[in-house]
Amino acid sequence: MSVGPLLVLPACTAEEPTSTVGTQRAWGAFIPSVTPAPGSTRSPIEQLATLAGAPPRYLHRFAAIGDSVPITDLDAIADYGATPLLTLEPWTAGLGVDQPRYALARIAAGDFDADLTRWGTELASWNKPVLLRFAQEMNGTWYPWSIGVNGNTAADYRAAWTRMRSVILSAGATNVQFVWAPNVLTLGTSGFTAAYPGHDQVDYLGLDGYNWGDVPGHRWQSASELFAGSLAALRGLGGDQPILITEVGCAEGLQAEMKAQWIRDFFGIVESEPRVDGFLWFQMDKERDWRFNSSVASTEAFRTGVAGMSGQP
Repeated sequence: MSVGPLLVLPACTAEEPTSTVGTQRAWGAFIPSVTPAPGSTRSPIEQLATLAGAPPRYLHRFAAIGDSVPITDLDAIADYGATPLLTLEPWTAGLGVDQPRYALARIAAGDFDADLTRWGTELASWNKPVLLRFAQEMNGTWYPWSIGVNGNTAADYRAAWTRMRSVILSAGATNVQFVWAPNVLTLGTSGFTAAYPGHDQVDYLGLDGYNWGDVPGHRWQSASELFAGSLAALRGLGGDQPILITEVGCAEGLQAEMKAQWIRDFFGIVESEPRVDGFLWFQMDKERDWRFNSSVASTEAFRTGVAGMSGQP
């Protein structure tokens, strides 16, 4: 899920964080901003930690391939002690799906090597650990790089990925680890295994999944229904890379408790999957109110889940 101009939208509040994230599993989030607003005494990351009851290990940023590298945001994340997950999107944001300029075959042919070299060079100069996620959710239909859109094939995707990784590493960005992240298998998506670039090309397996609730074009899906089959498909790829749920969010249900129960069930899935390193919640009121703190009940469920991951009673 990409984002445009952003505002922080507060909801329920909670006391200061008291726990630390455990070493086996970690949590993180996308938040609209990671730098303090003018006059603010606390950063958005600190506010997020307060809501969750524990500090995040990961913070997520999005950038288009022609954008400048967001060094200020990366610095804010690293200074806090977290690791940035940086999603690099080969498109012009805001112009929709029909952008043949960014067809995967063009990326594979080297047409964007100058941009990729710039990204690699600047990330190498930054010289701190960063997870780089490229062309996510390729098994959907909503991006210019989607398979089946703009003439793209699974083979084109693999070739574009390999080119991207090679160019960035050739620029010296040995501090980068690469995250390959399809969308969960649900309405509007197709299988993703044919787009997998290979174990030697990927450091983390990612997965995006949202429970949109009962709205036109969607229906309420349990956490297990949304994630179980896709996690099994990732395991079926073989290899031993850790899995990150790189985007997750849940809409409000028809009853007040439904979202809180969904969050509890989601934490159960995270804990039950041995290869899942952690997740990043999409903490924004956008198409739906995805935020974990959209109600008192869902906030408490999330805080309890994070505390459990951290070994808290």
